[in-house]
Amino acid sequence: MFTLLTRELSKLYTNKAILVSVIAALFVPVLYGGILLSATWGPYDNLENLPVAVVNNDQGAISGDESINVGDDFVTKLKDGNNLGWEFVNATDAMKGLEKNEYYMAIIIPEDFSQRVTTVMEPEPKKLELEYIQNEGLNFLASKITKTATEQIREKLANTITQNYTSKVFTSLDQVSEGFNKAADGSSRLSDGTAKLNDGTEKLSDGTEKLNAGTEQLLNSVTSKQSDITKLANGSQDLKDGTALLLEKLQNKSSDIGKLADGSEELHDGTVRLKDGTGQILAGLQKAEAGSEELKNGVANNLAPGARKVADGTVRLKDGAAKLAAGAEKLVAGLKEFRDANPSTQLPPYAESYQKIIDGAQDLSNGLGSLSTKSVALSDGAITVANGVENKVVPGTAELHQGMNKLLNGQQQVDDGATKLEDGAKRIADGNAKIEKGWNDLIDGVTKLDTGAGKIADGNSAVNEGWKNLSDGAERLNDGASKVNDGASKVNDGASKVNDGSEQLATGLKEGAEKTSGIQTDDENIGMFSSPVELKSETINGYEHYRDSTAPYILTLGLFVGILIMSMFIKFKRPANISSVKWFIIKFIKLASLAMIQALLLIGVVLFFLDLSVTNPFWLTLFALFVSVVFSAIVLFLASLGNIGRFLAIALVILQLSITGANLPIEMLPDEHRQLSEYLPFTYSIAGFRAVISLNQIGEALTNMGILTIYLLIFAGLSYGVFLIRKQRKIQSHDSEVPA
Repeated sequence: MFTLLTRELSKLYTNKAILVSVIAALFVPVLYGGILLSATWGPYDNLENLPVAVVNNDQGAISGDESINVGDDFVTKLKDGNNLGWEFVNATDAMKGLEKNEYYMAIIIPEDFSQRVTTVMEPEPKKLELEYIQNEGLNFLASKITKTATEQIREKLANTITQNYTSKVFTSLDQVSEGFNKAADGSSRLSDGTAKLNDGTEKLSDGTEKLNAGTEQLLNSVTSKQSDITKLANGSQDLKDGTALLLEKLQNKSSDIGKLADGSEELHDGTVRLKDGTGQILAGLQKAEAGSEELKNGVANNLAPGARKVADGTVRLKDGAAKLAAGAEKLVAGLKEFRDANPSTQLPPYAESYQKIIDGAQDLSNGLGSLSTKSVALSDGAITVANGVENKVVPGTAELHQGMNKLLNGQQQVDDGATKLEDGAKRIADGNAKIEKGWNDLIDGVTKLDTGAGKIADGNSAVNEGWKNLSDGAERLNDGASKVNDGASKVNDGASKVNDGSEQLATGLKEGAEKTSGIQTDDENIGMFSSPVELKSETINGYEHYRDSTAPYILTLGLFVGILIMSMFIKFKRPANISSVKWFIIKFIKLASLAMIQALLLIGVVLFFLDLSVTNPFWLTLFALFVSVVFSAIVLFLASLGNIGRFLAIALVILQLSITGANLPIEMLPDEHRQLSEYLPFTYSIAGFRAVISLNQIGEALTNMGILTIYLLIFAGLSYGVFLIRKQRKIQSHDSEVPA
């Protein structure tokens, strides 16, 4: 068998045409792999050559007092980078360029791009829309690359906008903290003021209670003496009636002097008793006159000014409470407006503290509103009391004093008349000579007595009316004092609520100031908040050049195509005395030997001339030699079938180009393609080359060699079967030159 093999190889040397063809075929894998693996560029190395149109229609916007134009900033960043071949044109030129296939993609910045940025703090913010149109028909891979670049740009643009927004939010938080501190100081002062107000209202409440007690005592005293004053008025009227009757009788009986003389002694006794009674009345009236003087002075000098001061004080209290309530309501509205203008105060951990501030301010406003409302009743009651004292009590006591003076004067006259009557009676008793003169004096005295009694009756009647007015005024004064007392109690309760609310407000503002002041607003914090996630990448089993990733596929394809072409230039003639087994072995060894030479040449060029990055060169060489032997068995079988076999060989190559892990990982293929790839030899050849080139997994390479051994045995057996069948048929054409 060795002699036959040597003879077959010598024929290659003697036939120059075949020899040249074989030598040329030996270098087919070298040319194939050398050309495809010589380039060190990658698909992302020359992205700046991909023309992409950029249309900036942004009109800009105003944010606060600052003009912004995100579109211009975006274009500036694109000009500074070389992600793609940017061409800045208008919308018309961009559309025309896409129609003429001049651009792979067009990016359009809309007119309201910057305007939408200003809505970021509004309740319904509008997202920025960046439109891009891809011309996918030019190149699918290029469309995916441009889309990826656009996504990266969008992410950077979003981070920039987020960082600007975060910076504004943190700046506003500084202002919030400062505002909280000022508000806390103000609320502390307000709390101090409300504490003083509470102390004052407590004193006012105590004073109104004493005032109510005094007016109630005055009312009881005045009403309890009403019956006595009425009796005095009735008695003085009876006195007036009696003196009038006496005068009438004296005048009617002036002619009856005799009878008068006889009754002169009785008259003398009666006048003595009358003198004693008038003296007692005079003493009582003198005491009553002194009491009315004290009552008039007390009411005019103390009660009336005090009631007027209380009325004036309640009016000022009402006005001050109304102003304070209005200010508190503005404070509540301001706090709510500030919360609505700053959504961050509605987020944890600030929402609860800020709500406490608003609730405290609302309690303050409600308490002051209640104080203002209830102080109206207090003010009305105090004014009613003051008016009653000034208009009723003071004039009534003055009239009472005047009546008492009149009554005292009349009683003095009565007392004088009684004295004279007593003297007259004595004169009557002394002699009838003076009776006429004494009778006339008696008539005069009785006339005066009647006049004085009339005055006493009138004075006592006035005293009775004044006392009734005094009772009415005292009753109204007591009612007003009760209202004042009730209003003062309510004012005191409202002041207590105001004090509590102001303390809660001060506490809440201080807590809010402490929390907001503790927030870090440095550039690092802003950057962390706007872009909290940073990718930390690490690459294992990386490729130095893009060609290194395609080397397993190129080596596999180069070896298979090289062996297939080699089979087209080498022909063998089977001797008649050679068995099919020997002839098969000789042909297989010959083709496998040439295939191994191709593999060595290819690996040598790849390692030493192209400097391919390989983790294990020895195993790369060994695996390439083994693959060349396996492919020799496959090609030997297909070539033994003639032109049909060659067609099947080409079809087998085309079939394996896209479903054996060359372009896409097998795991990404559809189910039917993934299942089919399990039966194709390229799948295990590419996986084995990858294991020794970039993964340095010898075990994986041995596993793939084991699977390829099955292909070797199957196709070697099929080839032997073809040769055995041909010998049995003894077909001359098959015994001559047969392509291997």
